[in-house]
Amino acid sequence: MEFRGKKYSVPFALPGDLVQFKILRAGRKSKFQVVHIEPADQKPEGIVLSQQPGCKHAGLCGGCRARHLDYQFQWEWKSRPIRQKMQEKYGLEPRLLAAPDLAHFRNRMDYAVEGTKIGLRPPQDFQTVLDLEECPVLRQPGEEILKIFRTLLVRHPSLGRDRENETGWLKYVTIRLGKRAGVIVLTTSGQKEGISNFLLDLEKALSDLTTTKGFPLSLVETVTEDKQELSCTPGGTALIGRPDYRDELAGQTFDVPYDSFFQPNPDAFGLLLDTFLELSEPYFLEAQGAETGWKSGDNPKAGTLVDLYCGAGILSQIVARRWPFFGKIKGYEFVQSAVDQAMRLFSESEVQASFEAVDLNQPGNLELNSDLLIADPPRAGLSPALCQEIAHTKPAKYMIYISCNPETQLRDLEILSQSYIPRTAILADCFPYTSHMEQAILLTAQS
Repeated sequence: MEFRGKKYSVPFALPGDLVQFKILRAGRKSKFQVVHIEPADQKPEGIVLSQQPGCKHAGLCGGCRARHLDYQFQWEWKSRPIRQKMQEKYGLEPRLLAAPDLAHFRNRMDYAVEGTKIGLRPPQDFQTVLDLEECPVLRQPGEEILKIFRTLLVRHPSLGRDRENETGWLKYVTIRLGKRAGVIVLTTSGQKEGISNFLLDLEKALSDLTTTKGFPLSLVETVTEDKQELSCTPGGTALIGRPDYRDELAGQTFDVPYDSFFQPNPDAFGLLLDTFLELSEPYFLEAQGAETGWKSGDNPKAGTLVDLYCGAGILSQIVARRWPFFGKIKGYEFVQSAVDQAMRLFSESEVQASFEAVDLNQPGNLELNSDLLIADPPRAGLSPALCQEIAHTKPAKYMIYISCNPETQLRDLEILSQSYIPRTAILADCFPYTSHMEQAILLTAQS
C-alpha cells in the first residue's frame, strides 16, 4: 500500500480491501501499524484464495502470511518477479521446485512466552504474543510439545515472562526436531528460585512423550539479560540429554548443536540440492574432464573447494561426497563454534579440510583460489568487498551461489557477472506461506 509517497506492507490484505491504519511516531522515526482490514465486496480478479487455510490462527499469526491464498497461486505469484529478472538480465529461466510438503515441514520454531501465553507475534506487533493452540508447520511431535508448555505455564503462572515489569523466568521456548530426536531450548532470565516444580513437571511430561512416541528429547537452558530479546543463545547448559540433535539433509545425517544454524526445511532444501547438483553435474564434469582428466566415477582428489559462509561445513560435506574429486576444502565462517563443528564433521574424512573463523567483510584475509567456490551467505548477501574481490580476481573456474534472499543474490550477480556467467538456476519454495524463497545458481568464469 502507498501513502504519502511511501510504500507499506499490509499483511493479509488483498487489492480492493479497505485498510485502516495509524502512523506511530517516536522522534524522527515512524512506524506503520494496521488497525483493521475490511475485505472488499468482491474477490479481486486473478487472485485465487485458499479454501482451507490449514491453521486456526491464519490471518492473525505473523509466522505464516499467505495461508489465505491458494498454495499454487502464491508460489507462482511470489516466484514471478525473480523469474522475470533472471530471464531479462541473464536469459536464464530458473527451474521451479514447489514445496514438497505443506504441513509439519519446519524443524525449528522459536516461541515467545508472555505470562501464561506461548506463541508467535502478530505481524507488525512486537509487543503482543499470540497464544497458539496449534502450529501445523512444525514437525511432529512439535504441537504436542507446544501443548505441554501451554499447560505448564497455566499451572505455574508466575514463571512466564512479564516484559512490562521485567519479571518471570521463561522468555522463549525453541523447539528443534530432527527425524528421530530433538532438543528443546529454554531461554530464561537465569533465576533459580521457584522453578524446581516447573522443571520436574516438564521433565515428567517430556519423559512420557518420549516413551509414547519413541522420540528422545533433550532439554537445554540458556540465559539472557533482562531486556535482551534473543532466543536460543550460545553458552547453554544441558538439563536433560545432549545439547544437540541429529537431522538429515540430502541423504546424509548431521549432528546439530542446539545453537547452530541448520536448514529449517531440510526436505525442501535437500530436494533443491539434489536437483541442482544433478542438473549441474553434466556440464561441470564434462568441462572439468576436458581440462584436467577428471571423469565421473574417478577419484583423484585433485580438486580444491572453497566454502564461504561455510557454517558447520554441511554444504562442503554434501558436495565433496557427491563429487569425490575434491581433495582439499577450505571453509570460512564468522562463528567459531560453527567452525569447530565443521572440523569435527571432517575429522575422519580423507579430504584435507581446514576451516577458519574470520571476518568475511575483509576479503584480504581469505585464500579464494580454487576449482569451485561455494557461497551460501545470510539474507543480506555477499559482503560488498567480498563480492567485488571475487568479480575482480576471478579466483575459481566455477561458483555455486545459494541464497535464501534471491533479491540480494540478483544484486550481487550484477557485480559477479563482470567475470562470471550464470549457467543454471533453481528456485525452490523452502518457506511455504511466506515471501521467502531459496535460489541456487551455477556460474562459470568468463574466458
